[in-house]
Amino acid sequence: MTLSGVKGGDIVLCDRMGRVFYAIVVERHERELEVDPIDRRVSYRRVKAREVLGIWRKSRAQNGRVVEALRPAS
Repeated sequence: MTLSGVKGGDIVLCDRMGRVFYAIVVERHERELEVDPIDRRVSYRRVKAREVLGIWRKSRAQNGRVVEALRPAS
């Protein structure tokens, strides 16, 4: 899988040595990701591009639309 569009905060599905788990991307390097696994039983902190099965991108609103939507109506 290509890691060109992966950024911090994205969620990835990884298969490392037969162990399949979800993780949050902390930092992207050239051919591997530094991740924080969601399941505490998983101790892997780095995965290679070939070990990534799927990517769910964190939605990035532009121009503060999310901030306005979260403010309570007065």
